[in-house]
Amino acid sequence: MILDELLSERAHLLRLAENAKNDIVSAPSGRLRIAHAKTTPNYYHRKDKGDRIGSYIKDCDRDIARALAQKEYAAEILKAAEQRIASVDKLIDDYRENRFSQISESYNPARRKLIMPYVLNDDEYVKKWLETPYISNPSYPENLIFETANGIMVRSKSEQIIAENLMRLGIPYKYEAPIYYGQGKAVYPDFTLLNVKQRKIFYYEHFGRMGEEKYLNDFFRKQKIYISIGVYTGKNLICTFEDQKHPFDFSSHRKMFEEMLL
Repeated sequence: MILDELLSERAHLLRLAENAKNDIVSAPSGRLRIAHAKTTPNYYHRKDKGDRIGSYIKDCDRDIARALAQKEYAAEILKAAEQRIASVDKLIDDYRENRFSQISESYNPARRKLIMPYVLNDDEYVKKWLETPYISNPSYPENLIFETANGIMVRSKSEQIIAENLMRLGIPYKYEAPIYYGQGKAVYPDFTLLNVKQRKIFYYEHFGRMGEEKYLNDFFRKQKIYISIGVYTGKNLICTFEDQKHPFDFSSHRKMFEEMLL
């Protein structure tokens, strides 16, 4: 979606600006003057504004000329990047404001009841998403023995901890909702998550028995399915792991969830 592209462009511009700042800070003070001789250019280091000619830069000190040239180039890049960042920020704010939803929200309740909004606000969008029915994983229902704070039954203590932390962070989720592929085939990620601001779906798998051989085989089988349907880490899949020697700790992953989903 457009907001994703804008955020990606902003990150790219910030990297450009950071590289330019580093080159500016690390360069010598002053400016570069180039005088063209008959065959080769001569380089001069103008150390202050009053120095119109500058000191001749010998061939053995050519790195000084390169650093000065890079600094002037970096300054122009920095100026252009900062201008573009300001423009992109305005567009990001505009998309995040969701002005279309604000139109219906401005109506009094009587009028609002009479219309079907084309664009939902965040609360309405989340409500509709959560209320959309689905058939959860039918396998081994007897293993659904851990109850979360909002009454959802899950299969492990770790999943219970995950569900309750997602709720605390305000990240909407569905438990073991299907992703259909092929002819009537489905894979059931542990959690389907909603990034409300971006209105983007992420899938979350917690692999909790990595020390068991059979479980590892299921892990690799599931990964192949996900890749075949365009679900993979770095794009829209989050994976966490544990085994008997390395228990799961949600707090060590909290920042990742906040950055990706809030």
